[in-house]
Amino acid sequence: MLNTKEIKRQIKVVRSHSINEYKETIQLLRLLKKRAKTKEDRAFIRHQSIDIVKITVVVLVGALPGGTLVVAFIEMGFRKMDRTILPTSFRDDIHKKVDTQDKNGALNTTP
Repeated sequence: MLNTKEIKRQIKVVRSHSINEYKETIQLLRLLKKRAKTKEDRAFIRHQSIDIVKITVVVLVGALPGGTLVVAFIEMGFRKMDRTILPTSFRDDIHKKVDTQDKNGALNTTP
């Protein structure tokens, strides 16, 4: 069971990732407005657009009755395929946790 300190830490992590996604979305809108022409800008636009679709789907499914459980099961299925339904800002944190698995297969939840 998680203690109060761990819950507060995880809330801060989710908040920072959410703020990062917000900033990336603002950057996407600016690039779309100026009609980005470089290859890097177009790649960023493509990846951020995918993130927006992912966020929209997760929010819509999560709003349904029992939706949070559905989202959790979908994410578990995607992780088995080494994928995620979460936006890119959350990906690094997920890979850090998976990489810190101990020999018993349990996740190490320490930062």
